[in-house]
Amino acid sequence: MVQIKIDGHSSKYGIIGNPVTHTLSPNMHTQAFQEIGINAVYLPFEITENQLPDLLNSFDLLGIKGFNVTVPYKTKILPFLDQLSAEAEILQSVNTVKKINDDWCGYSTDGSGLVRSLADMSIPIKDKRVLLLGAGGSAAAIAYALMNADVFCLQVYNRTQSKAKDLINKLQPHFPHRKFSIDPKQVNSKFDLLINATSVGLNEDISPVSTEIVSLCDMVVDIIYSPLQTKLMKIADSLSIQNCNGLGMLLYQGVEAFEIWTEKQAPVKKMKETLFKSFV
Repeated sequence: MVQIKIDGHSSKYGIIGNPVTHTLSPNMHTQAFQEIGINAVYLPFEITENQLPDLLNSFDLLGIKGFNVTVPYKTKILPFLDQLSAEAEILQSVNTVKKINDDWCGYSTDGSGLVRSLADMSIPIKDKRVLLLGAGGSAAAIAYALMNADVFCLQVYNRTQSKAKDLINKLQPHFPHRKFSIDPKQVNSKFDLLINATSVGLNEDISPVSTEIVSLCDMVVDIIYSPLQTKLMKIADSLSIQNCNGLGMLLYQGVEAFEIWTEKQAPVKKMKETLFKSFV
């Protein structure tokens, strides 16, 4: 493990949210900074919503150069930012913020983090059919990244169908040549990949979809990483279907944020090692 150096020259990064006591990012990012010779630390900041208007001024005073954003502030931080990346503008959500000159600039790395994790596992998605469960913030970021990676067809399945429709209406103008669907009847079709972007399975041993639907998919990804194996993944196992949890997405959204902040290639091996040790 890298010997952490903290002194008066250390740059400061962090994460805001409520709660943030569970976050694995501080150790992962601090180890990564110092692995490649950047004197920097990463700290958690648990804040309340009424502190948001004063947050960026406070960060200016503290010399914070960038930070991640987690629930419940991914959309609530938007009015206080100066610029948004093209993706964040479309999604109206950010999970990464960087100070550039005098401006605070917002980015979204959740979806691209998932796509990068799939590439790391040599799972092809170009021209594939994907069943996406959920229509919230994480699902939207994933849907955008999948379309950007040339997925052929995206079927969005959500308990509230109007939210699924809203998500597709938001994305379709930007990907006019891609195929979208929210028709529940089409869930009975074959899919190359199923992605669970809901919280179902996080606190209870239940699956967001039936065994029958899982059986129609060649690969299953659950973005939940605690527990390490969800009910959905257990069903996939019982059907001998390849599956994985959300640790890869957690890793690579962090990798993408690191590269935005530093404009350097992230030490992925060190970040992966540090993150996975948290679960040993």
